[in-house]
Amino acid sequence: MQLIKDIFRVAATNIITLVSNVIIGIILPIYISVAEYGEYRSFLFYASYIGLLHFGFIDAIYLKYGGITKETINKTILKKEHVIFLIYQTIISFSLLLIAVYFENPFFIILSLIILPNNIASFHKLFYQATGQFKKYAFANIMQAILNMSSIICLIFLDFEFALNYIIVTSIVYFMVLLVVEKDFYSFVRGVKAKGKVNILSYNKIGIFVLIGNICAMLITNIGLWMVQFFFTIEDFAQYAFAVSMMNMILLGLNAVGLTLYNYMAKRDDENKIIFIKESLLVIGALAGSAYFVVKLIVNYFLPDYRESLTIIAISFCMIPYLIVINIIVINLYKVQKKQQRYFEVVIKILILSIFLNAFSVIFYKSMQTLTIATLIVMVLWYIYSTHVEFPFLKGNKKELVFLMLHAGFFYFSVNYFEWMVGLILYIFGVLISAIVLYSSNNKYLIKKIISFKKSISIVEREL
Repeated sequence: MQLIKDIFRVAATNIITLVSNVIIGIILPIYISVAEYGEYRSFLFYASYIGLLHFGFIDAIYLKYGGITKETINKTILKKEHVIFLIYQTIISFSLLLIAVYFENPFFIILSLIILPNNIASFHKLFYQATGQFKKYAFANIMQAILNMSSIICLIFLDFEFALNYIIVTSIVYFMVLLVVEKDFYSFVRGVKAKGKVNILSYNKIGIFVLIGNICAMLITNIGLWMVQFFFTIEDFAQYAFAVSMMNMILLGLNAVGLTLYNYMAKRDDENKIIFIKESLLVIGALAGSAYFVVKLIVNYFLPDYRESLTIIAISFCMIPYLIVINIIVINLYKVQKKQQRYFEVVIKILILSIFLNAFSVIFYKSMQTLTIATLIVMVLWYIYSTHVEFPFLKGNKKELVFLMLHAGFFYFSVNYFEWMVGLILYIFGVLISAIVLYSSNNKYLIKKIISFKKSISIVEREL
């Protein structure tokens, strides 16, 4: 039950974050030009790679404390790890700031300034996740989402048109979140002296494979953005970034499961439950594709300048079932089983394949739609390889193949041959019927769990 509570807690957080992302992804493009929106998305795009600059240190913290309760932690070592990491990131941030100032580049000056708050806050958030403190994790993310959303809305009402204004207020939010999580940390370690040996290189050595693996996983899904950034116009980048942001909104809500699952899996080793979660995620991912029809309605009525992105969004949404299984099940399995080097090796190979297919697409077609198709192919191949070679117990049966084929067919015909409302209804109906017929055993298990949950609530109410 605790797993379910944690999932709902993080899911609620992600809903608030989702609202914030809607402001940025849908409302903001209405008020600023396509070019300025492209500049703002470029900043967020580069900022997403700032985590690379901790060189695996906090990933080592994540692996070290995964599945451990906060009561059993050695606070003296934890405080020493925090102090060393703080010094470490200050040096990196200040060094890059000097370089950015020398070249008089305001864009990279801001990026260098947010290295420290971003990575220190990530240290605390990953510690919260690893030790099961999802209430604190949720609070930190809710605060960041609300502050970011509020500041963006204020600038919109004040009629600010330039991307730099939005970049500055977004950067200020990073520092505000840092203050809150730092205050909480020092309350936790109050009265404790930082003691013990903390070798930065040792921590980097442990976490570097996970870090690079995570960065490569990001590159695999975002390689199209890099291609558009270098080979297309800033307006094209805005279209493609808008499409990617729509898919990321959907993934944000679904990844609530992934954030809590690592802590759960680190304590248990139950293949049957993991298989059940995987099959459930495929159905949830397929149903999430219904969001395309809502996005299509919004774009057609409120964002006509972004109609070009609809085809990209449609193709992107086809990869959601595969992507959430990879993010939530496969990547967590590597971490739980301490196979970080193997994880690194696999994602490097997948990244090379992704670069090859996307480069082929640019050279021979130079189309943003074919770039997205290339990424979809990579995701399907990664899913097949992970479930057939890396973790054979996850290998799907004929029912899974039929379900995924039906999902693709329903989505294609609903998107291309019907208006948004009819398409939405037909698509949801088709996916639900397929899931009910093909995964009847899963449905029975869920019904039993719901009944037992209701009974436990009734017992508690009677006792009260």
